[in-house]
Amino acid sequence: MEQIRVRGLVVRETQTGEYDKILTVITEEMGRISVSGKGVRSLKSKHMPATQLFCYSSFVLRKSHGYFYISDSALIESFFDLRLDLNKLALASYLCDVAAEMAVEGVGDEELMQLTLNTLYALANRKQLALSQVKAAFELRCASIEGFRPNLAACDMCNAAENKKFYMDVMNGRILCGDCLRNVRHTDDLVDDGTAHIYLRLTPAVLAAMQYTIHSPANRYLSFTLPEDEMKLYASVCEKYLLNHIEHGFYSLEFYKSLL
Repeated sequence: MEQIRVRGLVVRETQTGEYDKILTVITEEMGRISVSGKGVRSLKSKHMPATQLFCYSSFVLRKSHGYFYISDSALIESFFDLRLDLNKLALASYLCDVAAEMAVEGVGDEELMQLTLNTLYALANRKQLALSQVKAAFELRCASIEGFRPNLAACDMCNAAENKKFYMDVMNGRILCGDCLRNVRHTDDLVDDGTAHIYLRLTPAVLAAMQYTIHSPANRYLSFTLPEDEMKLYASVCEKYLLNHIEHGFYSLEFYKSLL
């Protein structure tokens, strides 16, 4: 039987039977795949270390009846410190749920894989970073690389880039200055096409942070700071932007919020 070798991140697990589980794994080569972990919950299983949630591992897989089965495995990184803090553990679960949602079966996605690995590493090791910053930056960067990148360079209508109050037009993925927003709202009052309209105020610092999050190098996208009140606004805008484009929420997000 043909075997394949991949490196993958375990982003979801479902227990089946006494010692088995089904793993959702995202890979650079094949996108999202389902892997049957026969006996991996047993302490005697040689695959147990590599098949835990959040583990980045090397797998040798064989495919049968729509599932991949593990022939060999080796743990590369466990992000162990995530398990020492309940808030970090809950946030990591949400981030992995988003990654699983965005990944496509059979379609490789190196950017999504690298973003998720970088974010889990930062969450586990960069203790100076606020959880709200890690969460929000991941949400916006993930939306951007998966087809929902907003145009934040200038007002989408008048092309003004400075000396204006800007608002995020969430559903259209753009920013509008205050003057143009007044015109758009007037038009929206006259024409109802059934589309929700969500406009969020942006401060200059928050807009700059969003631009940096999207366009910075992959290993530097968390390297910015904001005052506490502006970080709250940044976090709120990024979450609303992602969830409105995915068009549903996550139980893991609700659990994370319940801990705060």
